[in-house]
Amino acid sequence: MSGIIFPRLQAGKDPFPSYLIQASNSNTALPSLTGTRDEFGEFSEDRYYLKQFQKAGGGDVAVFPIEGSMSRNGYCNMGNEQLARIVALAKKEPSIRAAVVRPNTPGGTVDSTRMLTEAFNDFQSSKPLIAQTPFCCSAGYFSVSGAQEIWAEDQTETRVGSIGVLAVYMDQSKAIEKQGLSVQIIRADGSEQKSLINGIEPLTDELKAEMKAEMNEARQEFIGFVRRGRAGKITSDEVFTGAVFKNKKALELGLIDRIGSLQQAIARARQLGKSA
Repeated sequence: MSGIIFPRLQAGKDPFPSYLIQASNSNTALPSLTGTRDEFGEFSEDRYYLKQFQKAGGGDVAVFPIEGSMSRNGYCNMGNEQLARIVALAKKEPSIRAAVVRPNTPGGTVDSTRMLTEAFNDFQSSKPLIAQTPFCCSAGYFSVSGAQEIWAEDQTETRVGSIGVLAVYMDQSKAIEKQGLSVQIIRADGSEQKSLINGIEPLTDELKAEMKAEMNEARQEFIGFVRRGRAGKITSDEVFTGAVFKNKKALELGLIDRIGSLQQAIARARQLGKSA
């Protein structure tokens, strides 16, 4: 819940996305997330959400929201995997001429971010796709880096960037010791490598090196997608330091193309869809 609520409150917005509030206040119940499929073998709730996203864009433009922390299956919000399925449905839907992705996110896990990015890029192979955001960092920016245009909301608190990778390790051993507890981890023979990163045992130099190597690999993938998606637009390698930039600075550095509202972005997507 905090992944949805806190970023929205910090941005001065309602704690929950509008499409969830509208659904909860309407006479139409939210779809059951039981994995039911329709006659075409597609998930029924995906069709439901696609209709809601079409309504948000006026019917011919779909607005794909990314709210809160991003992960494969989501936690009290839509996961990357489900959103990617809906994007694929939108690509096949003839009434949809274009799309706007609207990230409002601090980012999320490395897992599944590339998959969602490629879903957006695949949509754009046949229909225009642009992004408009009040807050788009890390995995959020990765996912929309290949959009035809990226717009930032015209407000002082708009933030874009955080192109980088990190991991947080919390050593709880001293806190456990203060509570008078002694924790021992016993592994079966042959399981010496099992769960070495656990918050109780200290990290060895070897483990730290392995973790850093994995993060470096993920960072290079991230930067590669941004360089391709923003080819000819990035003006400085400063954007690859992990820093976050306000909208005007992001425009100067080539992280975004324009500053404008969601409605302006929808109108632009509609224009691109008609000329496509």
